[in-house]
Amino acid sequence: MITLFIVSLCAICLLIGFKIFELRVRKVHTVAGFMARGDAWIHRRIDQGIYLYNRWKKIGRIFLFDFLPSYAYEILVKLKDYVSKKYYAAGNDFRGRRILRSNGSVSFFLQRITEDGGEVVEGKKA
Repeated sequence: MITLFIVSLCAICLLIGFKIFELRVRKVHTVAGFMARGDAWIHRRIDQGIYLYNRWKKIGRIFLFDFLPSYAYEILVKLKDYVSKKYYAAGNDFRGRRILRSNGSVSFFLQRITEDGGEVVEGKKA
C-alpha cells in the first residue's frame, strides 16, 4: 500500500516537473502532446465505461422486473394446470367416479339405476 502511494507521488511530481519545464522553455511540445493524447484516451474510456454501465443496468432492470415475473407466472400457470389435472384424476379414482362417455364405461351407480329400471322408491317415514 505504501509502495503504491510512493509510486503515484513520484508520478505526480514528474508530471508537475515536466509541466514547469514546458512552461519555462515553451519549445517542448512533446510532453503536452502525450498528455493531450492520454487525456483523450482516459475520457474515451470513462465515457465507454459509463455507457456500458447504463446499458447493463437497463438490461438488468428489464430482466429483473419484466422477464422474471412473466416467466414465473407462466411456470405457475403450468404448475396449477398440472396439479388440478392430477387432483381431478385422483379425486375421481378415490371416490370411484368415472367420466361419462358415449362409448366408454359408466359408473356403478348409473349401471345399477339402469338395471333397476329407473324406479324411484320413497323411503318410509317413522
